[in-house]
Amino acid sequence: MYFNNLQYLRNEKELTQREVSEILNCKRSTYDNWEHGNVMIPLDMADKLSCFYKVKLSYIYGIDKDLVKVENIKRIDYSKMLATLNEKKEEYKHTYTYIADNLKCNVSTVQRYFKGVFFPPIDRLVALANLYNMELDVLCGKL
Repeated sequence: MYFNNLQYLRNEKELTQREVSEILNCKRSTYDNWEHGNVMIPLDMADKLSCFYKVKLSYIYGIDKDLVKVENIKRIDYSKMLATLNEKKEEYKHTYTYIADNLKCNVSTVQRYFKGVFFPPIDRLVALANLYNMELDVLCGKL
């Protein structure tokens, strides 16, 4: 589970929760909730952790089980993510209805994702990466 990964990464760098929370500019109690799996890590904070520890976003979220350091890891490129989503939608000839059925949400929400009105939460990003046979980090423009 991802919270084990967070604790492992923090301990590997010999940091306290307070030190990591200061790096992320959040409360220690907020970070503690992420590390203990009480609350899902927001995408922007997982992105910061990914860059700080030089690991894939998918490792931060516990999707990848093996720790692989990535020296050239980048921040999420939201415009690239949006372009990739739309390219894959066209390539696979998916309708918004088909995608909404796969994501278990309504069509108008999917349309907002694909128009960049707002970005999908992590569970839906993972589902989209799976739908398009892509690594999460590639979909997010991090690799």
